[in-house]
Amino acid sequence: MFTIIIPTHDRPLLLRRTLQSLMAQTYKDFVVIIVSDSSAYVPPYEEMAALQGRYVYVLRSGVPGPAESRNMGLALCKSRYVMFLDDDDTFENTHLESLARHIGDTDPELLFCDFQVRYEDRTTNPPQTQSTQTISIGNVSQDSLYVINRLPNSCVIYRRDLVDKATHETDMRIYEDWDFLLSCLQGHKLAHVPIDSVIIHKSPASAPENMRRGNSRDDLIGTTMLALYKKYPAPTMAIRLERQALMASAGVALGLENF
Repeated sequence: MFTIIIPTHDRPLLLRRTLQSLMAQTYKDFVVIIVSDSSAYVPPYEEMAALQGRYVYVLRSGVPGPAESRNMGLALCKSRYVMFLDDDDTFENTHLESLARHIGDTDPELLFCDFQVRYEDRTTNPPQTQSTQTISIGNVSQDSLYVINRLPNSCVIYRRDLVDKATHETDMRIYEDWDFLLSCLQGHKLAHVPIDSVIIHKSPASAPENMRRGNSRDDLIGTTMLALYKKYPAPTMAIRLERQALMASAGVALGLENF
């Protein structure tokens, strides 16, 4: 039913927690593909042994980064649906069961769900939770994704035929997941699943690099968004105006022909 692709880089303790959340799933029709771009740490053998027969572990060479790791995982995917899970995020134990129940005998193309943000102190093992916030994104529309992406990568579920020829751009420094989502949206429909069983774990910005998410590269946001706007034309005039207004609010004033 599901393939869960996890790119990982030098975060064995966090990856162990992610895999433990998959071991605890009440729904068992899934395969995990873990793609590591570093040999600095040994794989979490105990957790992988508990997933015996339902995991693939790949140690790849080449330039580090999640885009190429996700592409490699996609090349190995054979299931009906595929999703991506960051190596510091988790699913509650009923997540896959809820998705399977929602899909049932239907054949939705693209799904997304709500999520929780869990702020934590990662200087201890296991990390200590500081606070949790539930985020509802049911108001995200397909058209709004042409303006800004509010869907965490771990909250999107793709029917496999949509991703058979899709790839993550490995030369993009940011927003490669947004680019991938937009490429899969072309000619397809997106639907919301009202569950919040994805947990996005976050640590303070001051934490060491291997304890937090990748650098935000704020210096690339404007140019990358404009490149995506050019690559994926706005479906309506209203979306063009929203794009223009969003860039103007960031101090970038451009004519409507740029959107």
